[in-house]
Amino acid sequence: RQSKVARSGKGHSRKLVVSELARQSVGLFIILTRGREPGRTGPPSAWYEVGRNNALAEELMRRGHRVAMWWDEPGGECVTATADLAILRSGGPVNIERGLTLQATGVAVVNDPMSHWRASDKWELAQFFDKASLSHPITHIARGTFDREMVLKKRRSSGGHGVSLLPPNTAIDDEDAIVQEKVAVEDDLRALVMDGEIVHWLRRFPRPGEWRSNLAQGSTFEEARAVGTEPTTLALAAANACGLDLCGVDLVRSADRWFVLEANPGTTLYGATIEEGARNIHRIADALERRLVTS
Repeated sequence: RQSKVARSGKGHSRKLVVSELARQSVGLFIILTRGREPGRTGPPSAWYEVGRNNALAEELMRRGHRVAMWWDEPGGECVTATADLAILRSGGPVNIERGLTLQATGVAVVNDPMSHWRASDKWELAQFFDKASLSHPITHIARGTFDREMVLKKRRSSGGHGVSLLPPNTAIDDEDAIVQEKVAVEDDLRALVMDGEIVHWLRRFPRPGEWRSNLAQGSTFEEARAVGTEPTTLALAAANACGLDLCGVDLVRSADRWFVLEANPGTTLYGATIEEGARNIHRIADALERRLVTS
């Protein structure tokens, strides 16, 4: 049987068609990703082979689906020009362009490529949050001087790379960066969001001597339980404001108030333990399958 993606409405709020037939149909998925290191060699795409260490592809294959991997380098022709669903895991220019091309041919892409691209820009994120009236640290383009210590971030950066502290009264003029109010952090959470639901919560702890809590900067983390209504509502509102189906939302509490820092469209999917990570992947695969309808 041939599968297709059913869509109703636009963006994050579109209604998902849920059917038992979705579990029985064989879908063709494309995962748009990047190599582990820059300068990747080899084919630009390939059919996924079990044991190649992509947890989401493994789970989809285990369920009987076909999965094609598209890497952002090197360039070249990809193994398939169509699919039932494409998953945008890396939002560099090559993958965004490919996602737009797939979308133009009627393939649904998670996340919407333009939403993914805009949400990868920290200045754009701040505009989304402001428009939705979400609690968010005061943010400016990095131009001028500021009378207090600020957090300096490259607009397109991740993992805490390109993030530093800007001393008070330091002149700066960099339109490719933002400066952000530094808040005193009392609690630090990441919500993994898929299709308007919280899949998993992590609580993050910076390593000694480090103020950044990014996992790439050596922070430790644990599953967060009984998180409460306020951060849950804020995380879901942040994902919705950015038009993201799949993302990680970073939240901090300061002076008994919750703030959203970022919504990360290329978020990691793992948990604090192997078992938690497996549950996350299982729930995301469930959500992807719900988008499949047998014609």
